[in-house]
Amino acid sequence: MPGLAGCSTVAPTSAEAIEAARVAILERLDFLRRHGEVMPDSEPMEIVVADHTIERKYVGFAQGTYPTDRQPMTRDEATRQLRWAEWSREELVTTAQAQPRPLTGKPVAGGRSTADILSHVAGSEWSYISATLGTLAGGSAAIAAVERDPEDPWAALASEREKLMARLAAITDEELARITDRGEGKPVRSAHRMMRRLLEHEWEHVRELRARLWAAAKGRSARDGHSDVSVAITVRGDEPRWTKYVARLRRQIPGLG
Repeated sequence: MPGLAGCSTVAPTSAEAIEAARVAILERLDFLRRHGEVMPDSEPMEIVVADHTIERKYVGFAQGTYPTDRQPMTRDEATRQLRWAEWSREELVTTAQAQPRPLTGKPVAGGRSTADILSHVAGSEWSYISATLGTLAGGSAAIAAVERDPEDPWAALASEREKLMARLAAITDEELARITDRGEGKPVRSAHRMMRRLLEHEWEHVRELRARLWAAAKGRSARDGHSDVSVAITVRGDEPRWTKYVARLRRQIPGLG
């Protein structure tokens, strides 16, 4: 959903993806409003398929390019989406901290561990930025620091993101306007696509981790109140948006401390 940067959904079939889109849009709008962004009313909502591509060379691994990816990005758009990126990272960290320990433990249902998701997100965003703006010095070291202590990656993750955000904050008008077409079957390189991928990829994993908390809470209910969810969420400072998000997690997901 390129018109709502960071909003995406994944499903086995096109029909299921369309069905899941409504929930994804509502969650994304709720996220932005929670942090103080003024967004239009979400209802009534009509889902319209603007482009339907099923060719293998364009499907998967985020190979798609949308019309908005080929447009120059304005300074106001960049500033706004950088703000969204800060909020998204806050929610990624909070939701990851709420996961059962150890963070390196593999989910019963399969998939990456929480620690692997965090290092994956860090590594991916550096690749998005480097592909568009050129190689950033210190990326390998920053990612390695996140991976070095998988049970306590928070300081390294904050440092990694701080370096990356500093480069994005320094983006030039020429870089915002640059569009590099790499030929058929290859995604265009542009500031719009770079920020879209950074936002939607991180949000995808925020939703994944949140779904795991839901699944664990449902398992607790099925076992007559005996839960394998034994976690605590720490509110960082007294920022209202953090308090609101944590309170919502606690309210929605039984078992969170």
